Amino acid sequence: MKNLLLLCLLSLLCTYVRAQGITGKLIDGMTNEPLSFANVTLFDATDKLVKGTSTDIDGHYELLNLPSGKYRLEASFLGYASQSQSVTLTDGATLKMPTIKLNEGGTDLSEITVTAERAVMELGLDRKVFNVEKSIAAAGGNAEDLLREIPSVTVDLDGNVELRGSSGVRFLINGKPSALTQQENFLQTLTAANVERVEVLTNPGAQYDPEGTAGLINIVLKQKRDDGFNATVSLNAGTGNKLDGSIDANWKQGKFNTTFGVNGRYDERFFVGSRSQSANFADSSYSRLFTFDGTRQRQSQGFNLGTEYELTDRSTIAVSGNYRWGTGESDNLRTTEFYDANGNLTSTSIRTETEPQEDENYELRADYNTTFKKPGRTLSASFQFSESNRSEIENYDETIFDTEGLALSSNLQNSPSDNNRKQYLGQLDYSQQIGEDFKIEAGWRSTLQRLDNVADFNVFDANLGEFLRDADNSNHFLYDEDVHAVYGTFGGKVNKFTFSGGLRAEQVFTTSELVEPTGELFENNYFKLYPSVFLGYALSDVSTLQASYSRRVRRPGVRDLNSFVDRGDPLNLRTGNPFLLPELINSYELNVQQRFGAGTFTGGVYFREKTDLITRVTEVLDDGVQLATVANLDSGRDYGVEAILNLRPSRKFNLTASANVFRTELDGTLAEGEVQADGYNFSGRLQGSYDLPWEVQSQFTYFYRAPGVTTQGQLNSMQSLDLGFRKPVLNGLGAVTLRVTDLFNQRKFGYSTDIDGLSTVSEFQRESRIVYVGFQYSLRESKGRQKQPRQNGGGDDGSTDF
Repeated sequence: MKNLLLLCLLSLLCTYVRAQGITGKLIDGMTNEPLSFANVTLFDATDKLVKGTSTDIDGHYELLNLPSGKYRLEASFLGYASQSQSVTLTDGATLKMPTIKLNEGGTDLSEITVTAERAVMELGLDRKVFNVEKSIAAAGGNAEDLLREIPSVTVDLDGNVELRGSSGVRFLINGKPSALTQQENFLQTLTAANVERVEVLTNPGAQYDPEGTAGLINIVLKQKRDDGFNATVSLNAGTGNKLDGSIDANWKQGKFNTTFGVNGRYDERFFVGSRSQSANFADSSYSRLFTFDGTRQRQSQGFNLGTEYELTDRSTIAVSGNYRWGTGESDNLRTTEFYDANGNLTSTSIRTETEPQEDENYELRADYNTTFKKPGRTLSASFQFSESNRSEIENYDETIFDTEGLALSSNLQNSPSDNNRKQYLGQLDYSQQIGEDFKIEAGWRSTLQRLDNVADFNVFDANLGEFLRDADNSNHFLYDEDVHAVYGTFGGKVNKFTFSGGLRAEQVFTTSELVEPTGELFENNYFKLYPSVFLGYALSDVSTLQASYSRRVRRPGVRDLNSFVDRGDPLNLRTGNPFLLPELINSYELNVQQRFGAGTFTGGVYFREKTDLITRVTEVLDDGVQLATVANLDSGRDYGVEAILNLRPSRKFNLTASANVFRTELDGTLAEGEVQADGYNFSGRLQGSYDLPWEVQSQFTYFYRAPGVTTQGQLNSMQSLDLGFRKPVLNGLGAVTLRVTDLFNQRKFGYSTDIDGLSTVSEFQRESRIVYVGFQYSLRESKGRQKQPRQNGGGDDGSTDF
């Protein structure tokens, strides 16, 4: 495959011929830095699209093979106001345009006007960019709602995210790591109205942390740079006791730019489920039927504060912090019916489970950025500290009845736990232009984590009238992880080729200590290299070919390593594995993007080769109890095809269809013997928007996931349909939204397994059919500008995570 790709690229290079056209460069109006992968399009005198292209890594563009005549050249980039300029091209000449500066709020040049809106999806050298500002969810939902609209991204009932069917996803905020992303359900705490775009990097470069085998999702938030005061208020209410609200403000005065935000959320959802198990062992046969019926309530509050100060014309310093706290409680009535080999009921267990919890998280960071007198050089430094605390207590009250309804036995148990996590992060990045066409980047980063988890298991003694601690089943677990990394990249453009290559070196030190009950110590220190390569070739002004490779890693988390046994379900236990090794993945991709009159097609193939694959597995104990743990499989492979089609048949109608199909192969050895699982997985999404009369915008999103294979069983299919409507009010400064999620109540999770004679069929559903009503209002008062709703949000370009 690699040889075929190289042959194709070389043959395409041989066809390159210079011809009459237009060349130029785009730069940032504030920093004068080049704008890589910006859009440049050319229209004729009738405003018909003639050609389009993207700038290279240094902001250069060229449009060739053009006939003489008058044109309109339009330049646009994410987070900037689009601009257009009149151009006249004469015979035999290649016109070099003056450098165009793009600004967030427009420009004062009379010949340039703000035009056009950004495409729904744009393809960069190493990422797919999804502009979500016009999404209905952006006006009345959270970041989790936005991700449900992104092709190849799936979000399950508990908010867990998968990318191309893999759960190894790492999140960034504005291109940088944040402790916020490590919090449970953090996506629900981000107001969608503050998100400008979502960037998906399935093959990130060496400048990024290699953690996350599926890739990275970078959530870019809106940022304001104009002098003056800006504020956004968002309020939402949903059926079944769901409320959330936020206020986000920005004030820029002179050299200071200050941001402030406060938010609160209350969410209450019911859940139901069932699980049937049939055992056929050599010495016995029986069956069990479990039913679940409960609610989960969660409330949280948070605020963030930050300020940036311009030390000089070329350097800034910034300090920021955020703090969140919350409480919640889960209640579940678990009923278990036991049947003998003949299908006769023998006993019934009624088990009441309650689990209150409290969370507290905060993060502090400082950033320094500077450019140099010689253009094209930048240096940035950052330090970050975060701490999170969680305390919870699981309470179990179980009574077992005979077939006549008489109590046979009862017991009370509880399991309190306290978890603390501290993280220190320091980083330094440098970039430098080499001539007009090349660029180098280098950097260092160290991340230190310290985790301390204490979990007790207590049993009520009726004679003493108090709970007694079970030392054998209690746990105190410590985990230290130090990751030290350096990286370097080199990229540029040669004719129609755009390229980037890099290498990252990491030394990792990890120590796991099971202080109680065994006192065991586990160390795993390793050194790894993570290369990355990207190649792009402009087949034409409207067609691009890309190939990429990267090596990534999934490091075991504390839940994966901690051997404490979770007894929330006494017949289906869960535990970790302190002997886990990191999972490595080599990822290869080949993509093509074709722009045409009514839309854009992006398609590609990918191959992922995995070693020491981390997977959740289940074994059956002697008494028929299932124990779910985590293990390393020897290897795994994914072969996939992805396609995204965006159509705009008219100015009022936009349609996006996407599909991802891949084959999974798994090989390894588990307790029951050799494992060789393989099968196909498919998911697709269809999303459309239409502008109705009276300025009402409508939107629908349909998602389908076909039945798929797991390590030891099968996943059921899943589908859902969401609808939304948005109406601008108050002269465009506000908006009212109406949304319905999972209209037909089909978002259910189910699976089946057959392990060592124990067959399991399970289905679970959390409340998902919800009607939301929302209101959003934006106040923007920029000095020197007319008060009006802004059409394009700003934001960090997300180009570095370090």
